[in-house]
Amino acid sequence: MAKPANLSDITVRDATLEYLEILERRVMRSQLSAATLTSYRRDLLEFTTLLGPDTDLDSIEADDLEIALTTLAKSPDRRYRVGVKIAEDGSTPPGRGPYSLTRWFTAVRGLFRWAVDKGYVQVDPTVKVTPPRVPTRVGGTRVGLRLDEALTLREAPAVRSSGQLRADQRLSLRDEAILRLLVESGPRVSELCGANRSDIRVHEETGTPVLHVRGKGRKDRDLPLSKPTVEVIERYLAEERPAPPTPQRPHDMVERRRIDDAAGALFVSVRGWRLSPRDVQRMVQRYAKEFLGRRATPHSLRHTALTVLARAGVDIATVAQIAGHASLSTTSVYMDDSMSAAVEAIAESPLARP
Repeated sequence: MAKPANLSDITVRDATLEYLEILERRVMRSQLSAATLTSYRRDLLEFTTLLGPDTDLDSIEADDLEIALTTLAKSPDRRYRVGVKIAEDGSTPPGRGPYSLTRWFTAVRGLFRWAVDKGYVQVDPTVKVTPPRVPTRVGGTRVGLRLDEALTLREAPAVRSSGQLRADQRLSLRDEAILRLLVESGPRVSELCGANRSDIRVHEETGTPVLHVRGKGRKDRDLPLSKPTVEVIERYLAEERPAPPTPQRPHDMVERRRIDDAAGALFVSVRGWRLSPRDVQRMVQRYAKEFLGRRATPHSLRHTALTVLARAGVDIATVAQIAGHASLSTTSVYMDDSMSAAVEAIAESPLARP
């Protein structure tokens, strides 16, 4: 097919870099979260590697994208450099998961739609590609923990602290504080890891302690802290929190910024660095496997916290405020709509009494 007179030649590398600049501007305008940009950047750079950085963007066809998706599906999951990924059924499937493939395809599709508008390509090849299928959750499936399981997991670090532990497992107060926060108010794991010591304060209106977290789309909020959780956090900070790392290269500004960031972080590793979401995921999985004999993730603890709040009679608007949801429909997804919840609701209804 002959190219239109106004079609501009551009390589995959140059188009990707230009498109990423567009996404960065969207982040600055709060139209896209920084975390999403990070994921899209990683996916698009991988797209550049797979298709070839010097390849003409307009020469890419649907078959090329199908081959790239097949290659990705067989590639190791980048999130699990330590340990292996675990599916919902407890298995350890090889390669990328469906959610990872779907996000990669979404990023690439956005690139080509933008390229069509810019006149860089004649036809969007993604329209001829069947998108990766994301499995839907079976109705009524419990992704959270039962109340007794949540209580057991919350107390696990205190029980475990008396045994023989590795150096990286001796921060029992830190682990208890994290688990308490996750099952108490359900912050996102990224919000938990991004919190600083200075984010704990006494609220101006209520006079009670709160933790300030930075949510999606720069939507900050205050999470109320229970007295037991505050006490555990204070003990962790006073007795157990490791000191920041010692500079190995005093004149390295990048290292200095990392150390300054670690010094202000609320939760840190045994070496004093700010905890990453993957660190928390591994910690939760370790305790869940040992004390519950099942798999659990920080997100399943978030689901547990929000479900318990809803079933305790807290109105959905308040639950949405705690969760950091802009829409009540998003909050409803976290509500446990299992049959057991319905049975309990009927049993507790005043109209069901004899």
